[in-house]
Amino acid sequence: MERLNGLRVLVVEDGDEYYDSLTRFVPGPRYLRADGAAAALATLQKDGADLVYLDMRFDRIPRAKLIGDHAAAARAHNGDPKRGWRYLQNHQGLFILNALADAGHGQLPVVLSYDFQREPARWKALSSRYPRLRWLTDTATPTQIRHTILSALDS
Repeated sequence: MERLNGLRVLVVEDGDEYYDSLTRFVPGPRYLRADGAAAALATLQKDGADLVYLDMRFDRIPRAKLIGDHAAAARAHNGDPKRGWRYLQNHQGLFILNALADAGHGQLPVVLSYDFQREPARWKALSSRYPRLRWLTDTATPTQIRHTILSALDS
């Protein structure tokens, strides 16, 4: 699709699945990669981006790369440090989203890989805070991905 040609899409994930799928099935953009918040912020500072494609769960990177308050997460989970780490891993995409906004990138369109169908109140709160945020499931087709990227860009 011509509108995607030349876009810079920053893919933030702890693996390479989204990057590989996007480059293979959604041609046109120039895809950049980051494996966490620090790398994403550095890439945005250096190269910029027109859109961020963001994973929600980060369970394959070292704990030192996770952002968020582990002590607070552990306290919220009955003082269990393991559950605190799991919480940070399972919701890391939202912590990264907040970090991007705090660093001045809050108006950047973001596509979050997560299924909010069963969490409409959570989605409503997030989308009101981040109006250019969209979401896709892991099983989205290339056509759905293109449509969602364009929707985020047009918002």
